[in-house]
Formats: sequence, C-alpha cells, structure tokens
Amino acid sequence: MDTNGLQLTALAVGYVRLLAGVAETEPQKFLNNLLRLLPALYANLIELKPYGEDEGGEDYDSYDTGAILGQLTEEQYAAVAGSVATAMGQYDTYLDTPAEDMRYSDTPVAVSLSEQLADIYQSMADFATTIAEAPAEAAAEVLADIKYRFHAYLGDTMCSALRAANVIYQSKVLESE
Repeated sequence: MDTNGLQLTALAVGYVRLLAGVAETEPQKFLNNLLRLLPALYANLIELKPYGEDEGGEDYDSYDTGAILGQLTEEQYAAVAGSVATAMGQYDTYLDTPAEDMRYSDTPVAVSLSEQLADIYQSMADFATTIAEAPAEAAAEVLADIKYRFHAYLGDTMCSALRAANVIYQSKVLESE
C-alpha cells in the first residue's frame, strides 16, 4: 500500500475514534477536532489514485467487505448517531439546499448532522477494518472501493457536514450548553 493509503487508514481510524468518543468530549471540542479531521480525510480521499482504469466510476466492490468480522453493526451506527445527536442538541438538524430531495420540493429539506457523520463513520470503520484484515494483494481493490464511494456520495456528505459543523462551531452556541 502506498503512503496515501496508509495516511487514509490512519485518518479513518482517527475519525472512528473521534466519533466513538463523542459522548466523553465537550461538544465544542468535538467540533474543533471534527473540523480538523474532515478536511484531511477529504483531501486524502481526493488524492487517491482513480479506481482502476475507469475514471467514470464503476463500483469496484469485488473484495467481499461483508466477510470481515469487524464490520459495523446497525446498533453501533445507531449508538454513534445518537451520541452525536445528543452532543449537537437542537443544532443537529439543519436545512440543506443542495440536498437531492430539494430539487423536487417547494419546502426546505432538513438534514441531520448526526446521520451524516454516522454515515461517514460507517464508511471509515468498514474501510479501516477491511484494509486491516484484507490480504496485501487486495489493498488496491479496497482503496478503489473507498475511492468509488467518495465519488458516489462520501465527498458530498463530507462537504455538507463540514459546512454545518463549521456554522455550529463558529457560532459557539454549544459552549454555553
């Protein structure tokens, strides 16, 4: 695995640890750490080599990530999303005009920051577990799969979550709560 793949793995583990520990962290400190980590993850993912020879994006999910024992469970996902929602309180839900549903609606679309962060958490936890357990010859396929997922939805989710987290952090509304 190249240096970028190793850095991505370290960042993914850092993100998983950050979200797993959100209940023990002051909300403003959590947001500060998140605002440092999300851009680093995004930058690393965008720098990954294209997945295979296909620049357009085919799902290279040929390595069976479901066979890995450490894959995130529904309960773990719900626990992380719940912890983030608790930390964000009333600021967890925000209006997101770039949301796909907004194109077909006359009313604003509410988005949950905790669900977005949990979605990223699920992808990062699955990636980190898979890359750690996969044979060395499968690393390229695992990296290709996360690159595909980045282009398909993770990049947009990261940008949206980063924007919302920044607004909450800069307003310092969670310092008093």
